[in-house]
Amino acid sequence: MTAPIPFLRPTFPSPDALAEVFVEITDSGIFSNGGPAAREFRRGLAGRLGCADDQVSLVSSGTTGLHLAIQANFDRGRTHVLVGSFTFAAGPLAISATGFEPVFIDIDPVSWQPSLDQARAWCVAHSSSLAGILLTSTFGVANPEIAAWEALAEEHGVGLVVDSAAGFGSTYEDGEPVGLRGDCEVFSFHATKLLAIGEGGAVRSRDPAVAATIDRLTNFGFDDQSRSTMLGTNGKLDELSSKIGTLQLAVLDDRLSVRRRVFERYREGLAGMGIGFQPHAERSALPFVPAAFPQPAQRDRAIAALGSAAVASRRYYNPPVHLHPVFEGSSALSMEATDDLAARIISLPMSDTLGASGVDRICAIIAGVMSSHG
Repeated sequence: MTAPIPFLRPTFPSPDALAEVFVEITDSGIFSNGGPAAREFRRGLAGRLGCADDQVSLVSSGTTGLHLAIQANFDRGRTHVLVGSFTFAAGPLAISATGFEPVFIDIDPVSWQPSLDQARAWCVAHSSSLAGILLTSTFGVANPEIAAWEALAEEHGVGLVVDSAAGFGSTYEDGEPVGLRGDCEVFSFHATKLLAIGEGGAVRSRDPAVAATIDRLTNFGFDDQSRSTMLGTNGKLDELSSKIGTLQLAVLDDRLSVRRRVFERYREGLAGMGIGFQPHAERSALPFVPAAFPQPAQRDRAIAALGSAAVASRRYYNPPVHLHPVFEGSSALSMEATDDLAARIISLPMSDTLGASGVDRICAIIAGVMSSHG
């Protein structure tokens, strides 16, 4: 029987390596509250991004990072936050949970990134109610229009938080690492991400004072006398997760190279079928491989055929977030490109161990669907 291919297979340090760091942490007697392992991981992240240590805040999850970055940057005297609908629900949920109202915008049909033109038009008509912009980096791919988004936020005097949950390890065309843009940029280190530690995340802040605020928010908003002076939470990253993060950073480049070779194998294997990939995906951290079929029915047949062959796939992001029941009644602009892509997209398996034979098997299944049905 042919072995199943899972959608994701996280790569973690070996049990022996984890046992060693657990002994180290146990011997230290420090398990949380910004201990030596957290400080080491913070330094490693800052070094990878090319920023100062005091610009990086460790958080218990990417979602926690979004909550705190929104809390620290957006205008409490205003109501609305622009956000793309073609994304994971965490960002829009964080907007609502922090007391703002999301305004869902479409994507650009070519880049799959949030529509800058639509955002600009909305801001002209509603600038007085704009509290901030949550810019989602679709599938962790660097947004080629990031400078224009920063200019838009500056023009309207609001904060720009960039949700790059899956983007740690991605780069722009000039080699700049994703993570240095906007007022804050947020990463997830969930087990599904390239830099996987189980749960956890980080926020890079342009202003060290904002990073210091986020650090305080992760610790109940305490001041130096342990008084809560702001609406904080327990959002700290523990020592064991921080140690795992440091171990993962050490092998990140090798794992990126493997995944990018897998991605190229996908592109070669699916060439000539009319299946499209996101521009600049080859420079991303590739948590999985999104691909757009020419027609929704072809996508659906491919999902069924893959499932029958024990190959797991997903429909990220279908439905888009503006159609989730919790956001019924929220403001949503025209969603023509979002609705079209959501109906045609499939996310294909990715892991460090997938290999050429696994990719070839997946591509052969899809080729059979496309040749049989057109």
